[in-house]
Amino acid sequence: MYLSDEVIYVCLLLISIPIGFLFKDSRHTNFKAWSSTLIGFLFALIVCRWDIFHSLITTAVTCLILASVTARYVHIATFIWCFSYLLFFRTMDFFSMRLPVSHSNAIQLMLTLKLVGIAFERHDSYIRLKTIRKQTHADESEKLQLQDKYLSVKVSTISVFQYAYCYIGLLTGPYYRYRTYHDWLEMKHGVHINGLAFMRKRVIFGSIYILTYLLLSTIVSFNDALDDKFYDNPLWYRLLYMPLIFTLFRFRFYSAWLLAECMCMSAGFGAYPLASKPKPGQGPTDLVALKQAYEQAPNTIAYDFETIHNIDEWKCESALTVKEVLRYWNMSVQYWMATCVYKRIKWRQIAHPATMFVSAYWHGIHLGYYMGMVTTTPCILAENVMEAGVRRRIPPNSPFIRVYDFCSWLFRTRMFDYMSIGFILKYFKYTWKYWSSVYFIGHIITFALYLIGIIAVQLRPKGKRKEIVNKDLGLGTQPKASEEQHQRLEKEQHEHKKEL
Repeated sequence: MYLSDEVIYVCLLLISIPIGFLFKDSRHTNFKAWSSTLIGFLFALIVCRWDIFHSLITTAVTCLILASVTARYVHIATFIWCFSYLLFFRTMDFFSMRLPVSHSNAIQLMLTLKLVGIAFERHDSYIRLKTIRKQTHADESEKLQLQDKYLSVKVSTISVFQYAYCYIGLLTGPYYRYRTYHDWLEMKHGVHINGLAFMRKRVIFGSIYILTYLLLSTIVSFNDALDDKFYDNPLWYRLLYMPLIFTLFRFRFYSAWLLAECMCMSAGFGAYPLASKPKPGQGPTDLVALKQAYEQAPNTIAYDFETIHNIDEWKCESALTVKEVLRYWNMSVQYWMATCVYKRIKWRQIAHPATMFVSAYWHGIHLGYYMGMVTTTPCILAENVMEAGVRRRIPPNSPFIRVYDFCSWLFRTRMFDYMSIGFILKYFKYTWKYWSSVYFIGHIITFALYLIGIIAVQLRPKGKRKEIVNKDLGLGTQPKASEEQHQRLEKEQHEHKKEL
């Protein structure tokens, strides 16, 4: 009997949750390492069958690179290898070879991030140790010693395979660093982490998302727009199809990611002291507080699971701007993109487009992905000029502020509906055909709002225009969505600059 992708994924994710409780209270590092690897390899074998050899080849060659290339350049070599193999993996039909089963794509995606990530961690550990040896200032030396203790990694060929095939996050994420995996293996006080308390809320919302997805899947399908008969429907139906199919699309991800978070929570994976201020994908950011917390009695430490927090659904649904949504969607992968791509590029002018290109390439090579992702740029520009030329003219206490914010939210939600078509239909001809059937309404509205915003900016006093262009248009800043959100984002950006 044939099982769909969704059935296999959901079954394996559901099985993973009770399995986690076997690991949470365990103090045996080798048991956790080998058992979690064996389970993960079995999962990979179920979904990939013979195509599991792709992940084995990728991991084996990465181990050779880690063993033979100097730590100074190992991250570059690993990046080139993993992303080159990802291209081959997706274009095997071009070489008259059978394409891998669709299930294996998710494993290859996560494996690419993890293997490249571990190479960057090894490189950073090398740079950190080199800096410590040269450091003479006591305060800086102490800070670097803490980073070396809680952030640096030492890996072996066996540990790389164990990390690669650990069942946690293997199918759907979240992405986590090797150091996070290492800390989980070494965790001795899992009995004091109440994973059920954290899971309760996620399970409730996850159940709602799954039921909504199942209900919507009886009304619309991802393949509807691939059929020529679909375009015989009236325009109003073709327009209605966008919000319906994007709701189905994102609720599928909500369901999978929330189940994945529950899988981590049941195993105590990614649990760090709350005082250490963990961030998605990254882990602890306040290492002094982390050290102090671990010096306390284990039963007095307050933990959280922010490290494996991959999606903030409420902020994604309520955000007023496209750029803000991107910050809270797939947050662990966003961290990887920022750490392994954006921050590594010295030329700031190309850092953002290069990161967007790597992100699109990682998602897939179909032109639909690029069509959808490229459309985010004019959307953000339109939001920025409207913010600069219109919203800032409205008095702070005016009721029109709420009207503007609602219209901003409406534009953002409808544009995501529109852009999602590229990710759902994948191919250029299908995406172009659908967009043309709705008369490129998303592009037209975006262009119209951009023109309105530019005109409004030009009507402002001349003395303020330079300031507006440099600040209000969002060149290097986050456009204001609402007063509260803007203040929060400014604070986060300030912390980000301190980290750099």
